Amino acid sequence: MVVPARRRASHPRAGQGVGVGEQELRRAVDWTVEDTPRARILTQRLGAALHVVSTVVTFGADATSGARPPTWTVPADPDEFVDIGVVRLRGRAGWLPPASSHLVGASRRAVWITPGRSQRPTHRVPVESLRVQSARPAGGAGRPRYAGASWTLTLTDGTDRTELDGAWLALAWIGSLAGWPEPPPSGAG
Repeated sequence: MVVPARRRASHPRAGQGVGVGEQELRRAVDWTVEDTPRARILTQRLGAALHVVSTVVTFGADATSGARPPTWTVPADPDEFVDIGVVRLRGRAGWLPPASSHLVGASRRAVWITPGRSQRPTHRVPVESLRVQSARPAGGAGRPRYAGASWTLTLTDGTDRTELDGAWLALAWIGSLAGWPEPPPSGAG
């Protein structure tokens, strides 16, 4: 069996990224991103409708909870954050500030710890010195690799171990940026 050569992620160039959505971001990563199952699409639409009702009923109180789904937009400025949704980093490492978990943002050049979505980064995550030790879907049911599927990557630098939680496409973006190989599919290794 011939295995196609891995290509480096073709991240959109400056000026091309405005309005880039899920389909274009899927093409820009090195990892496999599957189509969202039809049943999941219906569930997402129902959830969005309930979120609108909740926002209206609570006068927008839940609008700051981070529950907004990502737009997968890649800004024209390569140093601005890509909208990859909520990604959390947990664990202990010499380079990691003390806390139980950290929000993570990624541009086209680097991955950062941030105090909140769309806020200035505080610490750079040294993704180039990390490798994926394991990958598992949230809930453990099957191994869906569609854009919004929740996954956890266990990362190591050989000494410390951390976990990165987020949507599969967000982790694929970070993994492609870092040059990590895609974790093996279900049943492999």
